[in-house]
Amino acid sequence: MKITVVSGSIRETSQSDRIAKIVQNTINELDMDVEADMVFLKDEKIPLWDEGKWKADSDITKHWKPISDKLKASDGFVIVTPEWAGMAPPHLKNFLLMCEAGELAHKPAQIVSVSSGMGGAYPVSDLRVSGSKNNMITWLPDHIILRNVTNLFIEDLPTDLDTELLARIKYSMTYLAATAEAWKPVRDKYQNRKEYKFGM
Repeated sequence: MKITVVSGSIRETSQSDRIAKIVQNTINELDMDVEADMVFLKDEKIPLWDEGKWKADSDITKHWKPISDKLKASDGFVIVTPEWAGMAPPHLKNFLLMCEAGELAHKPAQIVSVSSGMGGAYPVSDLRVSGSKNNMITWLPDHIILRNVTNLFIEDLPTDLDTELLARIKYSMTYLAATAEAWKPVRDKYQNRKEYKFGM
C-alpha cells in the first residue's frame, strides 16, 4: 500500500518540505505494510490549468501524465499546506484542480497545515470547502496544525511539545493508512467514474 505526501509549498527553503519529510519518515516507520512516496510542488512546476488539459497531445497533459500516474498508484494522501495570507496557496489549489482524472478520487487524505505564527486554521477550512468537488479527494475529519513551525522538531533532544506532536502525527498516519487499506476494496468494487465523474 502506498501513501503519497504532497508538500504544497513552492519556496526553495520550505518548512512544508521539512514537515513533509518528517511525515514520510513516520509513515515508513509504521508497523504496517505501507510506504510513503513524495511529491514536492516546487520541483514539479505544474502549469496553471487551462483547456489544453482536455487534449491528449497538449503540453500541459504531457507534463501532467507522470505526476498523474504516480498519484493514481497511491491509496491515500497527506497534503501539507503552508498558510499564505490566510489561505491555502494558489498553486496547491491548482494541483487539486489538475486531479480531474480520478487520481485522488474516493481516497482518504490527511491535511497537515503549517504556520510560522499562531495561524494555520484557514488553509484547513479552505481545502475542506473548495478542494474536493471534482477530484473527489476524501478529507479525514481530523487534521493537524503545526503552529510556530520554525521552533518545532529542531533539537536533537525533542521538547515535550515535539514529543506530543510527533505522537499525534504517528496516530494520524496510522489511522490514514488503516483507512486507505479498508477503503480500497470498496473503491475497487463500487466506484463508477464513468457515469459520475464530477461532483454536484
